Amino acid sequence: MQFVKMGFRNLFRQKRRTLITLAVITFGIGCLLLACGHSRYIAWGLMEMTIHTETGHIQVFGSQYPGRDEETVLQHGLERYEAVREELLDLVDVSIAAARIECTGLISNGEKSAAFMGSGLEPALELRMRSFFSGASSIYDTLAAYETDDDVIALGSALARSLNVRKGDYLTLISTTTDGALNAIDVRYVGSFQGSSPEYDARAAIMPLRTAQRLLNTDKVRNLVITLDETEDTDRLHGEILHLLRGRGYRVDVRTWPELARYYHKVKAFYHQMTGFLSLVLFIIVFFSTANTIMISVIERTTEIGTMLSIGTSRWQTLKVFFFEGLFVGIFGGFLSALFAICASAIINRAGIMLPAPPGLTMGYPLSVRNEPDLYLQIFAWTVAVVTVSSIVSALRVTRMKIVDALGHI
Repeated sequence: MQFVKMGFRNLFRQKRRTLITLAVITFGIGCLLLACGHSRYIAWGLMEMTIHTETGHIQVFGSQYPGRDEETVLQHGLERYEAVREELLDLVDVSIAAARIECTGLISNGEKSAAFMGSGLEPALELRMRSFFSGASSIYDTLAAYETDDDVIALGSALARSLNVRKGDYLTLISTTTDGALNAIDVRYVGSFQGSSPEYDARAAIMPLRTAQRLLNTDKVRNLVITLDETEDTDRLHGEILHLLRGRGYRVDVRTWPELARYYHKVKAFYHQMTGFLSLVLFIIVFFSTANTIMISVIERTTEIGTMLSIGTSRWQTLKVFFFEGLFVGIFGGFLSALFAICASAIINRAGIMLPAPPGLTMGYPLSVRNEPDLYLQIFAWTVAVVTVSSIVSALRVTRMKIVDALGHI
């Protein structure tokens, strides 16, 4: 216990040096917490955006659809999807089950034609799904207002400019049906939207599900996109849904969002590597800064250490004093770093700073930080460990000196 008290009291012998050490740790580790918190915000935001705009939590396909080439459109599409949807909505944790179709073809205004990639969906359900993100569902709000009118379409802003269309203009869609024949229908343009990338924006089209089914001459859908009340229930509901539907005789394949979200995994891995490298650099800086400060303190106390050794204090007991001194510096530094990061993140999150769009995308995203307890605990533990080790490494050199040399040190 006496070594613990000595280690604690030593912090106040050189108050200025201790404050400098704590400042270095606080700023360095605090910035690391902010960087990791921002990385986690990006991963969380991308996960929720992926779920609520693209994959849902779970998707139900026809039994042979995923990974299987099709000779004709929707050859392996989901049949009897309305009956399947009723079964799914009976489950307590299922909030939305939206049907979707994908189609490609040509779109023409009578003077000019362009290729399009179309999505047939149920606007009201998509609007509910995307309401998780404020402002992200305006085009679905527009399409939902035409719910009783199947002959409408919305285009990516670049595609709309290319065709020079105005609201109310009629366009012709041409595509291949499920039977392999060509089909054409007329639709009314009701609005445009901004796609996630310039390439998508120049080809994208959104239409009601019934419009896409009429274009493809089918009553099938590509899949049912399911959203749940809680993301954490995904794995449990996946097993329940698969067991339920196959038990009722439906030939289906059920996939979870991590299986479908390839882009999400790539972005998450990128930010994980980037923050990992940043963490390593900052910990190295903290290690050498702390070691340098404590080394100066140890050198100044060489004669004192020699005196302790001469009266019978063992080298191990002497090291224990520096161990507890480093331990307390690490604990105080870790606590101050967490406090600094929490205060700074609160300011950043309220500032509403928008970052520019990444390469290949058209929309920026907010500069925000997620404060997650497990992150703070991990960084706190590493901070204490790094600072404590740096203290011991600094003290080893002096404690190994001969007593005579230590007593004669100036």
